Amino acid sequence: MAAFYVLPSRHLLGQRFSEILTSLFPGTQYSPWDWPDLAGSVAALIEAQADAHVVYREDIDEKLSVKDALLRDFGAALDDEIIEIHFGPGLTQFMHERWATEPLRIAA
Repeated sequence: MAAFYVLPSRHLLGQRFSEILTSLFPGTQYSPWDWPDLAGSVAALIEAQADAHVVYREDIDEKLSVKDALLRDFGAALDDEIIEIHFGPGLTQFMHERWATEPLRIAA
């Protein structure tokens, strides 16, 4: 079973990582031009994990549900787990919304 992580846009994700890095490493700065690269770097680390896939919200067809878009456009299977991440107002505030697309039924 694979895990599909649905993240905010590259821009928003990179901005959040920029804020975290700036708070950890005083004196460092990241411009909005750096934000997509920051998001891509972290996504590459996640995707290096077995059966982990990162999908950015801006890449999902707005006419479809997240589940349907992942099934149609990103190769998700019916029993894959979907983890959608939403940011809260604070730097380290976020929410995970987890679900499996559907339980896999085994024929008897």
